[in-house]
Amino acid sequence: MIKFFRKIRQNLISEGKSLSYLKYALGEITLVVIGILIALQVNNWNNERKDLKKENYYLNSIKTSIQLSQNELNRVISDAKETSSSADTLFSLLAHEKYDLLDGITLDSLLFIAGDYSIMTLNDGGIQEILNTGSLDLIKDENIRLVLASWNERMNNIRKFEGETEYFSHNFNQYFIQFFDFSRYELDSLQGGVIPDKKHQFLTDPMIRNYLGRIQHIHLGMEGRYLEEKKVLDSLSRMIDQYLSK
Repeated sequence: MIKFFRKIRQNLISEGKSLSYLKYALGEITLVVIGILIALQVNNWNNERKDLKKENYYLNSIKTSIQLSQNELNRVISDAKETSSSADTLFSLLAHEKYDLLDGITLDSLLFIAGDYSIMTLNDGGIQEILNTGSLDLIKDENIRLVLASWNERMNNIRKFEGETEYFSHNFNQYFIQFFDFSRYELDSLQGGVIPDKKHQFLTDPMIRNYLGRIQHIHLGMEGRYLEEKKVLDSLSRMIDQYLSK
């Protein structure tokens, strides 16, 4: 084909047909430009198709991450609620001097649950993959993109408050363990671990109420944060479903 056009060009030049050659040259340039534009358009189509395929892959991967994380969110929400409730119950009984209601097993259960804490472990592989590869711009839906972009900030805030629950749990357990003798369980599993001679001192010590009040507060706050994150992920899942169904 190239030889064909070259032959025509040579013939026109040799015959002295300058105007015809000029027209021919312009036509040839036009054909080249059109060819380049078509090639660019085809390349754009290929890139768009690849980007769409990647976008669908990432969105489906994120959907899977969200689904796998639901049970974990339900677990930490339940744990935070139980810890907060136990701390509140024990605080109320102590504040109203209902010591007679705190027999061995009841007291021990409330203490150990109030001294517990949870760390959320979400399956966020799909989300981290798109963030770590810098592929967030592949997501065309702005609302989905905004939720994903704020992921690390939201997780860092949650980790910060989880660190606070762990700190108070550790200190609370270190505090009340001085009133415990675990060997008592070997003698009678129903009598509880609090040393009888120290029980009154323990139950009337303002320190335990201070710990319990703080624990109740921070775990109630953690429950709220977990619930909020669950709502965010549920909303994100719905947005992805709606976007993929278009």
